[in-house]
Amino acid sequence: MKKLLISLALVMTLIVSFATPTFAADPTVTITMAAKIIAITNSQATWTIGAVEVDDVVYFSATGAQDDDYSRITNTGNVAVDIEIQGTDAEGGAYDWTLSNTGTPGDQIYSLKANSEATPTVYDILVKSAAYVDLYADLAASDTYDWSMKFTAPTAFHGSDAGANKTATVTLVASEHV
Repeated sequence: MKKLLISLALVMTLIVSFATPTFAADPTVTITMAAKIIAITNSQATWTIGAVEVDDVVYFSATGAQDDDYSRITNTGNVAVDIEIQGTDAEGGAYDWTLSNTGTPGDQIYSLKANSEATPTVYDILVKSAAYVDLYADLAASDTYDWSMKFTAPTAFHGSDAGANKTATVTLVASEHV
């Protein structure tokens, strides 16, 4: 009987030791993430043209003469972006000046065009008030884009508006490049 009890105790010990699972440390998954940041800066925030005559052409530069890389857009975000541009009518004085959506100046109508970095002396991007237009596509994070604008004064002014200061705004927006 003593042998039988010892044998049963040994079998029970073996069953318990095989039946009890052993566990390793809990497995983990490390997750790394960052928020998408869409942001740009532009090196030149103002453009004071001063008094213009009919049909005058003035460039967005330190001197008013053509300067193909006067302003610099920097992608300060962490994803590639597309940049669009839009202008407004020039307000002030007795008569506002309308921003041409065709690129052709007229009576109380002025024109703005931007250049592309690929062709820095060609102002081929029409800045409109009616809609945003593409200025640059796929600007990588931390990259820069040099640009400028060309202003063409109206073909006629109303005499009673002579000398009145006018203000317009150009807005640059960035969206994630897809």
